[in-house]
Amino acid sequence: MDGFEKRKGQKKESIRRAALELFQSYGFRKVSVSEIARKAGVSQVTIYNHFGSKEALVRDVLQWYSLSILEKYEKMMTSDAPFLERLESIVFEKSEAIGQFQGELLQAWIQDDPDMQAFIEDIFAKRVTPLIKTFFEEGLRQGYIDQRFSLETVIFYFEIIRRGFFAMPELAEKAEHDPALIKGLLELMTYGLNG
Repeated sequence: MDGFEKRKGQKKESIRRAALELFQSYGFRKVSVSEIARKAGVSQVTIYNHFGSKEALVRDVLQWYSLSILEKYEKMMTSDAPFLERLESIVFEKSEAIGQFQGELLQAWIQDDPDMQAFIEDIFAKRVTPLIKTFFEEGLRQGYIDQRFSLETVIFYFEIIRRGFFAMPELAEKAEHDPALIKGLLELMTYGLNG
């Protein structure tokens, strides 16, 4: 990569970071291109040259942000930590998107944007689904998950628990300050009511 391409990449990264910070604080709709330009230390023209429009910038930032969260989860799920420790991390890790973007739902942006829908479907098919499958196959092999349950059942159950847990932020807050509650929930999830 030559010096020009490197500077161009750094500028684009600076714009993304500035936009993400502003979107998280004020929401997508309330933030103007001029505010992003000011925060990134570039001109509005530079933003339009790199991204074309505010909508394209929002899409780019959401894709970039989604990939950064995915990379974080990939590291957690493939680390050398024991299976139950990794399971606890991914179940109880606070979703970075919760409470951000001033209540503007990411889902609404995704539903209204066919390019975002295609992007999400692609990363789920190519990265998320194989990662989750490999992780829970390991749990089944190591005996942490009862062999009576199919891999599909385990993955479905995991999603129900995770989404339900974070649908009620007060539960996430309580669990964050109560290690015994987290341990109990994890054991209940892993071993069921019969132990």
